[in-house]
Amino acid sequence: MKRSVCLTAIYILAGIFPVAQSQAPDPLREDIMRLLVRIDAKLADRDSFGAGIVIGAQNGQIYIVTANHVVRDGTQPSHDVQVEFRGLRGKPVPAVLASHFDVGEDLAVLTVPNAKMHGIDVNSFPFDRVGDPAVLTRGDPVFLAGHPQGVPWSLSVTPDGFIEADEEWLRFESKSLYPGHSGGALLNFHLEIVGLLRSDQQPNGEALSITKVLAMLKEWGYPVKLRQRFTIANLETLSTGAGHTCYVNARGVASCWGSNSDGELGNGTPNDNAQPSPVRGRLVFVSVSAGFGHTCGVTATAAAFCWGDNTTGQLGGDLGEGSRSPVPVSGGISFAAVSAGLDHSCGLTTNGVVYCWGSNEYGQLGNGNKTASATPVPVVGGHTFSSVRAGTLFTCGITNSGSAYCWGANTVGQLGNGSKADSPIPLLVSGGLNFISISTGGAHACGVTTSGKGYCWGDNDHGQLGDSSDSSSIVPAPVAAGLTFAFISAGKTFSCGLTRAGAPYCWGWGNDAVTASETDAATNVPAPVFGSKDLVLKSISAGQTHACGLTAGGEVYCWGMNNYGQLGNGSKDESVRPVLVSPQP
Repeated sequence: MKRSVCLTAIYILAGIFPVAQSQAPDPLREDIMRLLVRIDAKLADRDSFGAGIVIGAQNGQIYIVTANHVVRDGTQPSHDVQVEFRGLRGKPVPAVLASHFDVGEDLAVLTVPNAKMHGIDVNSFPFDRVGDPAVLTRGDPVFLAGHPQGVPWSLSVTPDGFIEADEEWLRFESKSLYPGHSGGALLNFHLEIVGLLRSDQQPNGEALSITKVLAMLKEWGYPVKLRQRFTIANLETLSTGAGHTCYVNARGVASCWGSNSDGELGNGTPNDNAQPSPVRGRLVFVSVSAGFGHTCGVTATAAAFCWGDNTTGQLGGDLGEGSRSPVPVSGGISFAAVSAGLDHSCGLTTNGVVYCWGSNEYGQLGNGNKTASATPVPVVGGHTFSSVRAGTLFTCGITNSGSAYCWGANTVGQLGNGSKADSPIPLLVSGGLNFISISTGGAHACGVTTSGKGYCWGDNDHGQLGDSSDSSSIVPAPVAAGLTFAFISAGKTFSCGLTRAGAPYCWGWGNDAVTASETDAATNVPAPVFGSKDLVLKSISAGQTHACGLTAGGEVYCWGMNNYGQLGNGSKDESVRPVLVSPQP
């Protein structure tokens, strides 16, 4: 890890991990501590102690996973196993070794029966604290939670550096490992559990991937409740708006650049910026969404914040005409994702419920009427969603079953239900398709099915549906060229797609720069982005007149119009080629 990155991470952490007793408890730390238990056991020749993670509860019984060597000597079980919970400090309770264990994977299961009798509320555990080990890259900061040297409920403050994933094992270099960490949790920068600690000796740390742990537990038949709060399908870490762009880096720092006339950059100033500018507040974000004149994001504590224009209540509170710094969305709702549109916003809760706020002239809030609301109102219909995207005057979402629903303006068929009538309630998109992603633009929407096939519907005056025609469609039309997509992003009057191989394509017309191609292909079918032959992306976002992409290594590239500095390269010159944002946010 570069020294500058390390120092930056430590500086940010000073705002995440309170050390002084006078400071208020940090909710992220408290979540992890409640899932962590101390384990004491007696082996044949010694006393053993370590940590464990609560993985579920059923019928009054609590299930805990730990490193097998904490409670066994190989296959020989310990006796007199005691478990101490965060909420019952100083009051250890007896635990039972479950029959399932794996010496090679160093994994074991404990149970604590009669939780209520011990004063334990099984509903108090925050099980939505699992992260994705697959997105860790070399040098990423990781943290250790356990009971090092007997210190109760310790969570390291200075980050260790992730090295590599070796099959299901996560390896890291550590100056924080001590006896007592075994069985505890390896955490990513957002303090999500990515692994179960096995080693407790410096400097070579090792943890079993939480993905592997949960898979084994489910195979053994245990009631696993640990889950991800934030899933990759929901998260926008790179987002383009009307004239600005925002990005959340691997350390949770949000930066924006480009137009700032309404405060949409969130840096506290009224000035445009042609280079990335950190969003004020030292908040740790997991995602960000750039709208027309406002921006919204979700923090690692599942809190939604918005900034910029608020003339229709799109920031989610009674905040006058707007704010140039992040302000919390009212209601205290825990969000997994948020999406900023033209003059409204929507958020997806951790339980799959969609709330929207702001303008509602066309029913884009989806609450059954057309009355604007400055506070979040639930979308009607009783659906459980996995994603949501706010467009110009309409909104679309995907349910857990893969069905797409849209609501709001429908003058050109952007709801995709076979009609042109507006709707203040969610309507099923026609075609019986199962979608894995969806995106909303100016007056069209696009989605990708489970097979990787792209479909778009709505306005097609500029060929933005990509179906080789210029005719609008009130039902999903297959995108031409036979490409297999990972994602399609709908801009104002154009679209950009990313193939599963990471190649960017665009179609339609936002301006001559954003949809330029090295081929003579018509603009109404996907064409490779000009100068992108050697560019491999993992995400893509289409705005009003520009687009941006993100590489697996965290590099941001943008192309198209640049009159506000939205390409982020320090100039205001448009570019048909993807240019590297500089300095990298």
